[in-house]
Amino acid sequence: MWRAAASRLRAHSPFRSPHAPCRLFSPPPARVEPSVTGAEARRLVRLVGVEALKRRLRDRAGEAIGYGDLLDACVEAGAALTHGEAEGLARAMDDAGVLLLFRDKAYLHPEKVVDLVRRAVPLALELENDPRKEEFKQLQKRKDDIDKLAHKQVRRILWSGLGFLMTQVGLFFRLTFWELSWDVMEPIAFFTTASGLLVSYTYFLVTSRDPTYQDFMERLFLSRRKKLCAKQKFDMDRYLELQKHCKCPLEGPKLHNFSGLYNR
Repeated sequence: MWRAAASRLRAHSPFRSPHAPCRLFSPPPARVEPSVTGAEARRLVRLVGVEALKRRLRDRAGEAIGYGDLLDACVEAGAALTHGEAEGLARAMDDAGVLLLFRDKAYLHPEKVVDLVRRAVPLALELENDPRKEEFKQLQKRKDDIDKLAHKQVRRILWSGLGFLMTQVGLFFRLTFWELSWDVMEPIAFFTTASGLLVSYTYFLVTSRDPTYQDFMERLFLSRRKKLCAKQKFDMDRYLELQKHCKCPLEGPKLHNFSGLYNR
């Protein structure tokens, strides 16, 4: 029944040709792709030239080239036909961040320049709500506590050394005038003094610094602080990085103040 209905519809259709085959459904007409225009072709050629230029610049060993050399490279790579077009292309690459134009030079790795600028500009000159400032304050507080504890330990060690020396002198005094005689204690005192000189010379060979009390105290403080930082899991590298950014450029290097060891 449905075949007869379809035949009647085709027979009465005004668009049906008498010589056309009877088809209920005809395929859609094939799409004809438009040809590439001249502007699109020039754009593709220029894009290929720009990619060749970028590869050539990346393969260069130096970090920067002269502005004139950059224009010549643009023309040689086919990215521009004239130096005028090369100047426009160089400005566009500068705006896009592909390279950095500064003082008649083209820096081929602008990310390195940005990193150097970030390291040079301290956080003290940046926004007040920078989260790194709060992180630095917390690390500074922890470091102050570690320094105080290290000072106390150094002070305790120094007083212990003073007590040892006083005990040694008292023992030698006792053995010289009561228990033994000077003839017995003289070689003992000599070898004790020679041992002290030997220890001082060994300290100089190991550290390449004069064996002074000030130097010994500083090295002892640094050693105790390093152990405390490892024990309390304090990130000293992160602290030094934030300190370099947060301190004012006019401030000088901060030195250790060991006078508190004697004032407490």
